[in-house]
Amino acid sequence: MFHKLLSICLILLSHGVSADELIPTKSGMYDVGGFSLYLECYENDKPKLILEQGFGRSGSDGVWLNNIKELKGHYSICLYDRSGLGKSEKGPVPFTINDNAKRLRALLSAANIHPPYYFAGGSYASYIITAYNNLYPDEVLGAVFIAPPTLGYFYTMGTRWPQGFETDNEALKRYMEFEQSVLNPMFERVPENVDHMKSYQQLSGSNDFDAKPIIVIRSKQTEEPYDPPFVPNVIAEKMESLEQGAEDYFNSLSADVEIIYSELEKHHLHISDPELVVSKIQALAK
Repeated sequence: MFHKLLSICLILLSHGVSADELIPTKSGMYDVGGFSLYLECYENDKPKLILEQGFGRSGSDGVWLNNIKELKGHYSICLYDRSGLGKSEKGPVPFTINDNAKRLRALLSAANIHPPYYFAGGSYASYIITAYNNLYPDEVLGAVFIAPPTLGYFYTMGTRWPQGFETDNEALKRYMEFEQSVLNPMFERVPENVDHMKSYQQLSGSNDFDAKPIIVIRSKQTEEPYDPPFVPNVIAEKMESLEQGAEDYFNSLSADVEIIYSELEKHHLHISDPELVVSKIQALAK
């Protein structure tokens, strides 16, 4: 469920892959304009694949390594840590989704990783890939979105509460305060200082992917409502409506879209359902 997105993205998992099993051809810090980001690559003569991360997650946390072992016969692969995450330095804050895309481009350029690229990534990664395609469409060949949120998720999360809303229900009050924290990019417990409201406006004006292949891997759908039962219907229906329109939104991204559902309800499917994710990433460049 996406209401757990901000909390579960703080959990760093590990596959326990030892360093001698998979050696990067390139790794280090690269300046992107006054601060440096960490990049790690497994290069060969195959098409280039950039692995993007979910909100608050870093590429250097190791969870992609087993997948990379399966993918490196098909792609020349790079992944990285966004600013303030993992090994990367924290640049100017707050920033927008377009800033993230521009920083990624500067990082790839500094490391001599030249376009065009395929992309794949979980959850929030779909927003960054969409922003990158909007800014640099000639550099994007296609993408795999893994359990992505629908456009407007963070925006709806922060704005669906009526101005001046009050309640005596302490659980509801905490829930509202948690959701409205996305309105403040400098909220002290947020893992990335993203201005979600400005980012939504930037994404709303994005171009589609034309006829580039887009594969959307969604978690198993359930009848469980998005919100806990104490959330008033007039508020809950806004997120339910967003979710109900998800498939139409994903189908609108390109003239070449495949939507597939995992048998698992998990969010980080590249960890919990790696065979499905790897197979679809492999199929992207065929």
